[in-house]
Amino acid sequence: MYYVKKIGFQEAGSPDENGKLQRGRYILVSKKSEDFFPPLSETEYNDTIILPVVPPNSNQKVYCSFVFHNDKYHGSTAKSPRNEYRLYINSDLDPTRAYFKPDDIIVFNKIETEDNVSIYQTISFRPEEDNYNILDDLIANSELYGGHALIEGRLSFIDELALNIDGLETVVPEEVKNVVKKKQEEYSRSSSEEIEDTKGANLFNSVSFRDFVLLGYQNKCAITSEAIYYDKLINLEAAHIKPKSHSGSFLPCNGIAMSRDIHWAFDRGMFTINDDYTITVHEDVKNTLLSKYDNQKINVPIEDFFKPEKNFLKYHKEKVFGLFKHSGVLRAPQ
Repeated sequence: MYYVKKIGFQEAGSPDENGKLQRGRYILVSKKSEDFFPPLSETEYNDTIILPVVPPNSNQKVYCSFVFHNDKYHGSTAKSPRNEYRLYINSDLDPTRAYFKPDDIIVFNKIETEDNVSIYQTISFRPEEDNYNILDDLIANSELYGGHALIEGRLSFIDELALNIDGLETVVPEEVKNVVKKKQEEYSRSSSEEIEDTKGANLFNSVSFRDFVLLGYQNKCAITSEAIYYDKLINLEAAHIKPKSHSGSFLPCNGIAMSRDIHWAFDRGMFTINDDYTITVHEDVKNTLLSKYDNQKINVPIEDFFKPEKNFLKYHKEKVFGLFKHSGVLRAPQ
């Protein structure tokens, strides 16, 4: 299945005769596309998800804001309250403004990862290009109005352009960081117990969580300052501070980049990390390789955006540290 959209004048930023944009750019997404894009909630005001999108002719995976502007369901007194899905075109998705122009047709090819998370490849067609008329006819005959179409089955000329998602460079634009930063700041003002109940945690999934965390730690283990690479393989993982099994959030501030063996020890509470980002190794395992990290400071991300949230560190220290002594298996708190 593909999702196809013909870009409108307003979506393209309402460019003047000199090409200067009069507004921000976005792609209007049909609300009938919920089987293709992730669902968004009416009850969460302006519910947002961060989606990985591959720009046309690119080897990058650029994160974009996918927003349900749902004023209609939140007491708006406007004559025509908003009730629409938008995928925002940020500065990294199309930095030279070569794509997403009025009348361009954009095909979204959804590619599933091994974690069953979707990455959205975009393929652009200009009116003068081959196959544009085929797509234009499909849009005209679609049950969706407004220049949208969902295409069942496969199109050979699209499949020929499908990419291998392994090894894509991850890009997190400033616009997206600002969206997430506001949500993380809300969490920092909340108690640790309140965090898992906040719907904003749906901003992220397992893949975006890993991408953001590894990017924040510059693809190095926060404890050892090292990583093992081979081709597209790397031994780093994004460790949850407040464990996922304890309803821990996928927000980047709940993650630390760790090599697999270090991650294993952290999940079992063999060491913890203090508010000042120093490491405390449990007394019972100070006769192991972990001992050399005791009282050492982790490699803290340069940007505050990626730094561990202290509510989460407190949770790990109180609920996870030392768990290995009891069963060797991480259990949810009673």
